[in-house]
Amino acid sequence: MVRSIIYSVITAWVLGSACQQREQVTHGIKQPVAALPERADTANSSTKSSPDTTQDEQLFRKALAAFQQAVKKNDREQVKKCIRFPLQTALQWSNEDLKGMQIDKTAGRVGFNEFNDYYSDIFHAAVRRLLPAAGEEALQEIDDRMNEDYYNTLRQGTDKGSKLYEVYEQYPEKNGHAESFFAFVFARCAGEYKVVAYYGKWPVKG
Repeated sequence: MVRSIIYSVITAWVLGSACQQREQVTHGIKQPVAALPERADTANSSTKSSPDTTQDEQLFRKALAAFQQAVKKNDREQVKKCIRFPLQTALQWSNEDLKGMQIDKTAGRVGFNEFNDYYSDIFHAAVRRLLPAAGEEALQEIDDRMNEDYYNTLRQGTDKGSKLYEVYEQYPEKNGHAESFFAFVFARCAGEYKVVAYYGKWPVKG
């Protein structure tokens, strides 16, 4: 079950260190996703009604596993089935960014029919290498108290009251002198978790 932990000094330090290289600032609470216990009634639980937190996490993990396999096989058609289009691929913006500049929240959206044109930019070598092996340390729940416009925008059109989850990976660039990162955000749409956003150090659509 997803832990509900209010930021402590240690948690803030850990998350701050892990995200040090991000060029976009995130504010609020991201919580690690804990390992789920085995549940005998999982097969009989309904995914059509409003799932509780445990059911949300089970649905997310199922979707993540399918997504990881599709990326590992580099299977574009299966990857498409894991995504809700249009897919947001803009650089992650913050509330502070909105105060100082105009953000076009639609410019980075990639539609179903243009997805193949941007596939290699989204699923580049680092994504195909790291995402299939992403473990617990890469998973985060986006807390309901994180009142960031970026995540609030992604929540639009998703199932009411459902959780957002994020897979975030940070890695050294080829020259070894800088860090890069990527993330995929999952949301529940019509009872099923889908990838609703990708962001990285560089924009997908120029």
